[in-house]
Amino acid sequence: MSDGAPARTVRPITPAQVRLLRHAVLRSFEPPEQIIYHGDEAPDTLHAGAFRGDELVGIASVCREGMPAGREPGGWRLRGMATLPAVRGEGYGRALLEECFTHIRAQGGTLLWCNARVVALGFYEHLGFVAEGDEFDIPPIGPHYVMTRRL
Repeated sequence: MSDGAPARTVRPITPAQVRLLRHAVLRSFEPPEQIIYHGDEAPDTLHAGAFRGDELVGIASVCREGMPAGREPGGWRLRGMATLPAVRGEGYGRALLEECFTHIRAQGGTLLWCNARVVALGFYEHLGFVAEGDEFDIPPIGPHYVMTRRL
């Protein structure tokens, strides 16, 4: 970047790196080593990290997983999407999702879904996701919606 700001990059990272930011931003009530999601270790799962210079500032993980209750099998699930509060609104979240979209398409996927926190609905809607069904609660995290995006 010509303005002297650190370069923004998105690249694959390890499950261990993801868990540190999952803990810091999403699940501070759990130790990082225990924040393991279904699919984290699958060979086609992508753990993407957004970096400001050398600093990891955002994460997203996508794995093959059909939607709840078999509503649409064969989809991909977005889990643990998070950016540090200091970089929100700077495009890191969008860059992470674009990396995820590219990965899923390369694997032949056509649908991405997630359990989105209510506070993040606007972010997801801005990127083409649609809320499905009713609001539900995930204790102790709070209210969510299932959201989907066709790829």
